[in-house]
Amino acid sequence: MNLSLDTILTNARELVSRLRRDDATADTAYGDDLAELNDISTHRPKQAILYNIQKENRLIKQLQKENEELKQLVTEHRSVLEKIMFKYRQHVQQLQLMEEKEKMAVQLFNTGLSQEIQEKASKIQEMASIMQRAITIDDTNSATQEKRINALLLENRGLKEILAVHENMHSHKQLPPVPAQSQTNEMTTDEPISSSSPQEIPS
Repeated sequence: MNLSLDTILTNARELVSRLRRDDATADTAYGDDLAELNDISTHRPKQAILYNIQKENRLIKQLQKENEELKQLVTEHRSVLEKIMFKYRQHVQQLQLMEEKEKMAVQLFNTGLSQEIQEKASKIQEMASIMQRAITIDDTNSATQEKRINALLLENRGLKEILAVHENMHSHKQLPPVPAQSQTNEMTTDEPISSSSPQEIPS
């Protein structure tokens, strides 16, 4: 866009300079023609004077036509330049609005992101507190369960020891069985024994 503006401005300056040169040339030519006509009128016939006048008129008309074309070009260039500048200003305004909207969007995004980070940090802290509490409860339960297991093991060991002592005592109290022949001999040699059956030793 800058190159186009520079080119248009350069062309406009050239056209203005050309118009000024053409105007100066036309004025000079007109002055020269008047002087020449005055000079010719004193020395040449009227036919030559009329021919020169017609020639100069054609030249003047041609210069006027070129001047009109140049003026039209200048007007068109000015119109194009105004349109370009108008579009340029609109584009700049749009860029400014977009920049402001982008800043607002970034601010909103940063605000939302900050809030989200704070919420997640709070949730993480809450979860960490819950986990710590659960670990503490689990440790307490584990310690209680371990104490209970140790107590049960100790009780089981005591019961086993009591059972072993009881079995040992029971095994010592029981007598081995007596053969029938030995029992008959004892009955014949020893003093008389009651006819009742022998009393069993309590277990």
